[in-house]
Amino acid sequence: MSYTDPNIHAVPKDGYVAFDAMSLRQLIVDRLNEQQVFTDQNFIGSNLASIIDIISFSYHTLIYYLNKTSTESMFTESQLYENMNRIVKLLDYKPLGYQTSTLTFNASAQGLPQGIHTIPRYTIVSLNGISFSFNEDITFAKTTPIVLESLLEMSRLKMLFQGQYQEYPLHTATGENNELVIVNTANTLVDHFNFDVYVKTKQHNVWKQYIPTQNLFLENSVAEKYEIRLNSNKRYEIKFGNDINGRKLQAGDKVAIYFLESSGDNGVVGEAFTTSQLRKYNTPQFLEILNDVNIEQLSYLDSNDLSKLYFKNASSSTLPKQPETVEEIRDLAPALYRSQYRLVTDNDYEAYVKANFNNLITDVKVFNNWSYTSKYLKYFYDIGIQSPFKTERALLNQVLYTDSTNFNNAYIIAVPRATAYSNYNFLSPAQKEFITTSIISTKMTTTETTFLDPIYKAFDFGAPGLFVTGEDLCTLVVRKSTTSRVNDELIRNNIIHILQKHFSRSKVKLGQLINVTSILQEIQDIPGVDTFKTVRNDTGTEYSGLYFQVWNPVYPENDNYITQTNVQLNSFEFPYFNNINYLANKIKIISSYGTYEPIEY
Repeated sequence: MSYTDPNIHAVPKDGYVAFDAMSLRQLIVDRLNEQQVFTDQNFIGSNLASIIDIISFSYHTLIYYLNKTSTESMFTESQLYENMNRIVKLLDYKPLGYQTSTLTFNASAQGLPQGIHTIPRYTIVSLNGISFSFNEDITFAKTTPIVLESLLEMSRLKMLFQGQYQEYPLHTATGENNELVIVNTANTLVDHFNFDVYVKTKQHNVWKQYIPTQNLFLENSVAEKYEIRLNSNKRYEIKFGNDINGRKLQAGDKVAIYFLESSGDNGVVGEAFTTSQLRKYNTPQFLEILNDVNIEQLSYLDSNDLSKLYFKNASSSTLPKQPETVEEIRDLAPALYRSQYRLVTDNDYEAYVKANFNNLITDVKVFNNWSYTSKYLKYFYDIGIQSPFKTERALLNQVLYTDSTNFNNAYIIAVPRATAYSNYNFLSPAQKEFITTSIISTKMTTTETTFLDPIYKAFDFGAPGLFVTGEDLCTLVVRKSTTSRVNDELIRNNIIHILQKHFSRSKVKLGQLINVTSILQEIQDIPGVDTFKTVRNDTGTEYSGLYFQVWNPVYPENDNYITQTNVQLNSFEFPYFNNINYLANKIKIISSYGTYEPIEY
């Protein structure tokens, strides 16, 4: 048999990805025809033609998967959640799932006997069909026997989580190393941070609560802990030890799992309420578990005593947080990996807070003592506040979250997640306590954690020489071009969309650059816009272009200026647009009427 020079049929290095089943089949047939050894390849249905079809279509399938996964195997290029989830597993990163809304409250009691009482975990507080639950036992002291008494300590330290706890079917252990229990919650809104696991050993026949750990590799052989991870199929994997790292489940051990199921966006509340509709979680299995884990002999309230408690929400609930996206994982996973579950540097703290309290905060910065004095305190001195550490919010943070010394502190500046009912707000004492308590076991021993409240900066249409804040004193007047047939309302909506995009609570960050130049250009590029100007409502004075008034709503007289240029905020400042929901009332569209000339056709 003679051989053909292989260079005659040379294919480019990346040419193989261009073949499909039919083109590859034709290439094989042509090669066989050139060699003139076989002829059956030209007859459909022959054995040789069938073999060629099998090869061609198998190759086509392999090329499809190659094209689909060639970039998906890289951390920097992956776009599919399933692939990104698998990739970051190598970094021991655990993607965040859905996080329910939370609610701070003011609690009071009337008619309870004097003494120490405990609200059992998973107790439900119902508001017009919307359920909020306690995720732990809540112990409080009643100091008076009859009168209505505010439970200040409970109100300051604890939060309610929207949803009701569900009991997953009991799992019987097989006794294998690192036994894995898959919790099928793919079609359920389950709060990522509210899973509880209890184990009844076959040997002792008593329920014990297991504690979650970031990584079983960090635990000793008898640690009664588990590792939980949201896998690529949006199901939770609960992994136990192997008697080297974490206690191994023995054959016949029983595993009970409880998780918080959320109502999603339907569970967000805003109006203040008072209710006594408390309901205990009382399945037979749970009552048995609660009795076994109550080693401190807590005095749990019964259903009758629960009706003597009253709850009023201190503010609207936070908005739920959707599961982590691919881009969010790409941003956070390297930072968390570098920290190695230790809180040492400012970046370590920031990554930890973002990863574990995404349902509470939208952005966070962490200052050391140097940044605190040279940046944060300096800002107050620069605007004329002589004793910034004696202001109301500074004193609150100092008293509740700091020891007597004012050094070796990690200062957390956190912006709460947006609510539908507030322009700007601060973390509540209960939310700060929740974050602080979690950090204690991970932070450096010599460092204390405290809080600084962000400095909010309000933006609104302004005019030179106008320094009155909090009122809509200026209007943006847009003149349409003479030939434009664009609807006035469409132009107004486009301008509103531009401003909402640049001041979106979910997108702006602490220390944000407000790109006024970009805003001006985007407005100018709207179809139909000719020119625009800022007009004072009180005097009618007109100013060409767009002017912004910027001020600190807490100290408006000290920090207030007008600008037409970009604004670079300090790393502790967070921007918002004043009364952004009423932008339509601040924008006026007028038409231009010029000289018309005849047009020859």
